[in-house]
Amino acid sequence: MTTSRTIAVTALILTTTLTGTSCASSAGSGTESPSAPNGSATASESPTSPSVPSDWQEVSVDAAQLHVPPDWTVEPGGAETVSMVAPKDDLGYSPGFGNLLASNLGGGGDVATNVETIAGYEKDRLTTGGAAHLKRLPDATFNGALFYHFQYEKDRTWNDSYATVTEDGQQQITINWDFNKSDIDRKGADALIAKVMPTFELL
Repeated sequence: MTTSRTIAVTALILTTTLTGTSCASSAGSGTESPSAPNGSATASESPTSPSVPSDWQEVSVDAAQLHVPPDWTVEPGGAETVSMVAPKDDLGYSPGFGNLLASNLGGGGDVATNVETIAGYEKDRLTTGGAAHLKRLPDATFNGALFYHFQYEKDRTWNDSYATVTEDGQQQITINWDFNKSDIDRKGADALIAKVMPTFELL
């Protein structure tokens, strides 16, 4: 092989290697990260500010916030809780709502351990409360915040429960979703939830 051909082949190998590395580093940059089956996060993410349309409404409590589209209704319930009502139909009825709630914890411990602890309490609460078809879905990370996620249903509603813990372990942030089966199917409820949850941000 001549010297010029050797140089050309070497340059091609280097270019291919660099291109592959660039593609690999750009993968998996989304804001939601499902967890491993045991409930631990698959990857750590640095907190970021979500990209939210300028006309979306802020929904906030003491330590966290979400945003909802302009056709949703926001109903504050005090410093620690606020409701997010999904768009109403032509008759003025909404298919359901979500509640954002902040509550105090004892503090201390790492986030993953705290999330696992409160998930255990939530599972017990839902089980004794009559939740049907209860299942814990993979944990999710929204803009750096690790959440547990339970999905279940009652006689008339589709329900989801999410919660995370602030980094200092002082507060639990819970988001509960409640949708009427008579007004929306499970897929439709999931679509509304998926629109709002990625806007979550710890303050």
